[in-house]
Amino acid sequence: KSWEDILVSRVGHIICYSAKGMPGQSMDKVTLLKDLGIEGDYHATGGDRQVTLISQKAKGWMRAKEVPGFCFAKFKENIVVEDLLLEGLPEEGQLVVGEALLQLTPTRKTCYEKYCTLVHEKEVCKLIQEVRFARVKAGGVITVGMEIIVKETSP
Repeated sequence: KSWEDILVSRVGHIICYSAKGMPGQSMDKVTLLKDLGIEGDYHATGGDRQVTLISQKAKGWMRAKEVPGFCFAKFKENIVVEDLLLEGLPEEGQLVVGEALLQLTPTRKTCYEKYCTLVHEKEVCKLIQEVRFARVKAGGVITVGMEIIVKETSP
């Protein structure tokens, strides 16, 4: 199944974290910086976790939980993706958002099994499935509501 040039989603929400330990700020528009991340975000230091994506479905699941998982308060997403299950995307697929290009990384969210109530209750955590990290391969301005197009990387 090819994902080449398929419009699959939109940017639902953007959050920027200006300093460690501080709450995120909802943004209508941000600039993605090549090889770094979101301009003004303290996570924008390069590496495999330049931008953190979560599906809208997983975000809703988190809100609905009566007893939150261990990392719910620690987890810091940058982009909430509408109507797209991130788990099924190609391992190193690319997301085109306007002029920006995000390269998904094989790095996945870590589970803290020892401390997590969900694991102890034998529940599957949607964060493990529906959180993806990406590198910024081409920078650009992105806004809430922008189309997201999935592209497979060339072999």
